[in-house]
Amino acid sequence: MDTPNLKILGAYGARMAGGDYDAVYEFFAEGFHSHVTPRVNPAAVGTDIRPHERTFWEQARQAFPDFEMRVDLMLESGDLVVSNWTITGTHSDGDYYDVPPSGRKVTINGTAILRFENGKIVEHWGGPHCMRGVGLVREAP
Repeated sequence: MDTPNLKILGAYGARMAGGDYDAVYEFFAEGFHSHVTPRVNPAAVGTDIRPHERTFWEQARQAFPDFEMRVDLMLESGDLVVSNWTITGTHSDGDYYDVPPSGRKVTINGTAILRFENGKIVEHWGGPHCMRGVGLVREAP
């Protein structure tokens, strides 16, 4: 059953998949708060995080031209939607977090917990937790 929050998230995903990265400004509330910011970008704490969300998707699409994203699991409870997702692609164009293209197949897996209020995403927990092939973390032998 599609609930309003799942429909909103689906519309956002479709816009981002189509390269409309400015959709972040329509679907994320002006006061959007990511609990991940202190860990991944401490200098951005207290600022508008939406441009960083936009940059993440734009950079991933540029670095991995064969970018594919799938949602592996989605759960909803009240005003929260939890998703586990996987991005795959070949790192053949553009830097990804200052890592130059390697030509390697990349798999990025993550979890997002989003809280909705008045039809907008207002809070986020989670983020990538496994990046194989990216070169940002030491690979297991």
